[in-house]
Amino acid sequence: MLLGYGPRLAWAKGVLDGLCVAAADGAKPRIVSAAGTETRERLLALVADPVDVLVLVDHVPFKASAGATVADRARGEAYRAIVAFEIARRVERTMVLLPDDVAGWPSALAKLLDLPLSIGLPPLVPSGVEVSGELLLENYLAPLFAAAVQNCRPALIWPREAFLDGDAPGACLPATVEVAGRARILAYGPYLPLPAGRWRARACLGFSPDIGKMPFILEVDTGGAVSRGFFEVDRGGIFYLDLDFQVTDSFHLVEMRLISQDSALNGLVSLIEVSLEPTEAALTPS
Repeated sequence: MLLGYGPRLAWAKGVLDGLCVAAADGAKPRIVSAAGTETRERLLALVADPVDVLVLVDHVPFKASAGATVADRARGEAYRAIVAFEIARRVERTMVLLPDDVAGWPSALAKLLDLPLSIGLPPLVPSGVEVSGELLLENYLAPLFAAAVQNCRPALIWPREAFLDGDAPGACLPATVEVAGRARILAYGPYLPLPAGRWRARACLGFSPDIGKMPFILEVDTGGAVSRGFFEVDRGGIFYLDLDFQVTDSFHLVEMRLISQDSALNGLVSLIEVSLEPTEAALTPS
């Protein structure tokens, strides 16, 4: 099975098809190319038949989209990473065609089929995908894709830039948020998927010296349940809050909310980042 998208996926399939045609015997492998929007239904369809080898093509591309938030730009890639992760758990072998070794792709594919590289190769069309160095790619998407090869759930980070502003719904979360005013949702998001299993979120929060004594809630909505952590601050500084939760549906977009419980006259809060650590083996998806 080939998993990826775009011109390089089509090129890899063309090479494999050519190798299969050139094979002398009749026992030619069946090549399945999987491209399109990743959904739970597509995952179930892809794993309905046995898969011997999963080949990941252009494994960590990240295409920027003007006018979208960081999480919006990452969401489609995250779903693709979840599908790669879930398929890799069901096959004996996963092969990665690395973007920085395109010249080695033909020989790698020939070796996969145990066939000589004796065919004319089609021209490789550039993918047109821009690889971004943003924090969400480095700390969330890249580890999520790597998990498919390593057959494990990774440690991840959601940076502040992935979250949204509770006082301006749909807008990116600023570096600091005014706590002054009524009790309300101060920050929410990032609406990104996680592999099934138990997780521990550690939120890194900063408070200004004038915060006073103030209660807060940090909650995670995974679709199947809402997990809440209650905490209170009485001085400024950097604090960490751990919250355990469980993901049962890898395709549900996880939402985290930071909520002030009382009205306040002053004070600032900063949601610096949320780190995510797996706490047990992944669950089998339904």
